[in-house]
Amino acid sequence: MSSGSKREREQRKKLQHFLTDLALLGSLQGFRYFQPWLRGREELLLTVVNEDLGWRSPGFMVSAASSFSSSSSSSSTSSTYSLASDASSPLPGDHQGPHQGPQGPQSMPRKQQHSLQGPHHHAHKGSSEAHLLPASPSEREIAVPELNCTLFLLAGYAKYGRPYAWIRSNHERLVNIGGTNSMVKDTPMKLKAITDWGSQGIRVWDVVSELVCLCTVPSPSNPFALDMRYLKSLPLPERFLVSGALLNFLETYAVYGNRDELHYDKVIEEMKSLRRLHVQTLSEVQRRQGRSTRPATPVSGESSEEE
Repeated sequence: MSSGSKREREQRKKLQHFLTDLALLGSLQGFRYFQPWLRGREELLLTVVNEDLGWRSPGFMVSAASSFSSSSSSSSTSSTYSLASDASSPLPGDHQGPHQGPQGPQSMPRKQQHSLQGPHHHAHKGSSEAHLLPASPSEREIAVPELNCTLFLLAGYAKYGRPYAWIRSNHERLVNIGGTNSMVKDTPMKLKAITDWGSQGIRVWDVVSELVCLCTVPSPSNPFALDMRYLKSLPLPERFLVSGALLNFLETYAVYGNRDELHYDKVIEEMKSLRRLHVQTLSEVQRRQGRSTRPATPVSGESSEEE
C-alpha cells in the first residue's frame, strides 16, 4: 500500500471522527456564548454571541436556525441587514439600534484584528475548484441569527476531505471581504484550528473555541461556559436530559482536550458544577417518581375462582 493511499485513509477516518463530534455537539443546548444547530450529516450552524451582556445567551432564545421556514421576503431582509450595516449586531428586529457595540473591524480589540486574517483564499490540494464553497451559498441562508449574534457554518464535506468554517452573517464585522460577490463571501475563514487539522489532533471544540474567542467581545476566558440560569429554568425531566448530554460532552473534552489551553481548567471547574446540578436533578426526579408510585390495592370483590 502506497503512503499516499494510507494517508488518504487516515484523513477520511479523521473526518469521520470530526463528523461524529459534530453530531454530538449539535444535540446540545445551554452554552453561554454559542448555540449549535445540526443541519444534516455534514453541517452545523453555530450562533455565537457578539457581545457578552452578562446574562444573556443563545440558550434563552428560540433560535430560528432550527425551525425558520424559507420565504423570499424574509431571506432577502436578513441578507440586507447582515451585509449592509456596520453595527456589531445588525440583525432583523433591531430597529432602534441602541446597542453601543464595536462599529466594524476598526473598533475590535487589537488581538481580534490580528487573529482574523481574512478569508482562506487558497484552494484545497486535489480540488479543481478555485474556491472552497459550502453546499449552500450564504445568500440563500434561511437561518436567521438572534439579536447580538453572528451565524457561522461549520462543515466537514467529504469532497473537501477536511472541515471548514464560513461566516453566514455580519461579514463586515469580522473581516474585510472586499466586496459582496457571493463567491467572495463564501470563502472559508482562515482559522488556526482548520490550518492545523491535517497535522494535529484537532477536534470540533478547537474550532468552536476559536470562533467564540474571535467573535465575542470581550474574549471569554472560558468559551464553553454554561448558562446555568437557563439550565435551572428547564422542566425537571428536560433539565436531567440536557445536563446529562452536556456532562458527557465536557467529560469527553476533559479526556481528549488540550490541557495546555488557558481555558482547560475553567472547563473542568464548570464540569464539576454541572455534575452537581445533574446529580441534584436526578435526586429530584427519583423523589417525584417515588411519590407518584403507590402500591397496588386489590379490587374489592375480585375472586380468582370461577363459578
